[in-house]
Amino acid sequence: MAKEFLLMSRSADLVDQLTASCKKARWQLTQITTPTGLVVALEQRPVAGVWWDLSQVSLDTTIATMTLIRQQLTGPIMVLAPELTDRIQRKLFSAQVDDVIPLPVEERGFRARVSQRLWLYRHVKFATATTPREPAPTAVIATSDWTIDQANYTVKKAGQPVELTPKEFQLLSYLINHHNQVLSREQLVSGVWGYDLLASSRIVDIHISHLRDKLEDDPHKPAHLLTVRGFGYKFV
Repeated sequence: MAKEFLLMSRSADLVDQLTASCKKARWQLTQITTPTGLVVALEQRPVAGVWWDLSQVSLDTTIATMTLIRQQLTGPIMVLAPELTDRIQRKLFSAQVDDVIPLPVEERGFRARVSQRLWLYRHVKFATATTPREPAPTAVIATSDWTIDQANYTVKKAGQPVELTPKEFQLLSYLINHHNQVLSREQLVSGVWGYDLLASSRIVDIHISHLRDKLEDDPHKPAHLLTVRGFGYKFV
């Protein structure tokens, strides 16, 4: 199966250029046009890496998104930047970006750098992969016809398994662990994604919608995952 990369960019010229370059390397390229769309795409499937067009978004949004996705992605994040000041590079590397490449892209050099980063991810054992983790506490929560096993990361509805993405499961667990509390979008972003940023709150709405579609009898009239207008969400 061809390695898939996500390119966050709205530049048709850049998409065309990198799509042609990927064909030469037998890679697959998928265009994403918004930071939120990128986060959601990473929830749906594993990819080999992310390429980010810095000319399309602000540096602050870039840093915030890198922080959100870094733990989700076991592959290189490469930022394509129209200018490379020391300040920009320091901020990007502090956010654990793997490489910063000047625009316009020189294709052969770009493919070589991508290949080198992929080699590193295949051969270098990261400390986080070998650090022993504390066993998860046994916690099975049953409400109505839902059963949520937080120790084994499983959810059932009426006895039937329900497939959730890792972030959907984490969000559901966070709401359950704070049941009957009204939580703002910013609190949920901070608690589930680990970053407090107002601009990222839209990602909560998307994941709540997905959870309702999968678990509520009527997603438009939810019984458990409730919206508190003007404040946020709560689980009852």
